[in-house]
Amino acid sequence: MLISQYMESLGNDFMIIDGITQNFEASDSNISKLSNVNNDLGYDQSMVILPPKDDVSDISVRIFNIDGSESENCVNGIRCVAQYVFDNKLISTNELIISINDDLIVVSKIENSLLKVEMSNLSFEKEDIGLNNDAPNFLEYEGSKIFFHSLSIGNPHAVIFSEDRDLNIPDIGKKIQDSGYFKNGINVGFMEVLSETEINLRVVERGVGETQACGSGACAAAIIGIKEERLTNQVKVNFQKGSLEVSVDLIKNKVFLIGDANYRAKDIAIEL
Repeated sequence: MLISQYMESLGNDFMIIDGITQNFEASDSNISKLSNVNNDLGYDQSMVILPPKDDVSDISVRIFNIDGSESENCVNGIRCVAQYVFDNKLISTNELIISINDDLIVVSKIENSLLKVEMSNLSFEKEDIGLNNDAPNFLEYEGSKIFFHSLSIGNPHAVIFSEDRDLNIPDIGKKIQDSGYFKNGINVGFMEVLSETEINLRVVERGVGETQACGSGACAAAIIGIKEERLTNQVKVNFQKGSLEVSVDLIKNKVFLIGDANYRAKDIAIEL
């Protein structure tokens, strides 16, 4: 019997598995069983908390999409993990260092029950993004070219400036994902710039489809907007069910995101 937590951030839903206080191996078989759990809660990704792999981090985390594929990063899910760790006193400080693959992410508790995530894994290199060398920076779609900007923030993103609210975002996102341009798949963000300090964002995620929010997508969109000189270094990112605050320091290669994390259901038993 495995005990899980169901949490959310801005409508982005997660199953949290504590693999420190209970015995859980993130094997293909067990992840497949999690993906097929039959209850009314549902989730976009599972976040598996594991012991640290080094002397620097407090914990390590593995992230799995609902289709069983593994993801390199999920900032909304990371905040949910951090909230669970703080609430259950798995560490004794207000700062948590998380390792995901070779990346370190720092999460701090701040005022008003908010969490601040700090990352320094930004890259525009094709190798880090998984972008094929001969891939174009656009998709041919119904007689038009849809241009995108690519980057990695631990996981790969393509960001599109989009002012057309009638654009078929799920279809275009899926076609970019299926284009073969990206070796490891891609998260596709569609950004509407409202002002130099505020955007609307929709994201079609790998292995999930369009989600109600995406923390790493918010960071990716803000970074591209700043790099293209359309945004300032502090940006409000609006999703369907709320917003996140993102600040970027391209000189120091750092991005910071502030948001909350909430429980949907606690201590749900799962048969594996």
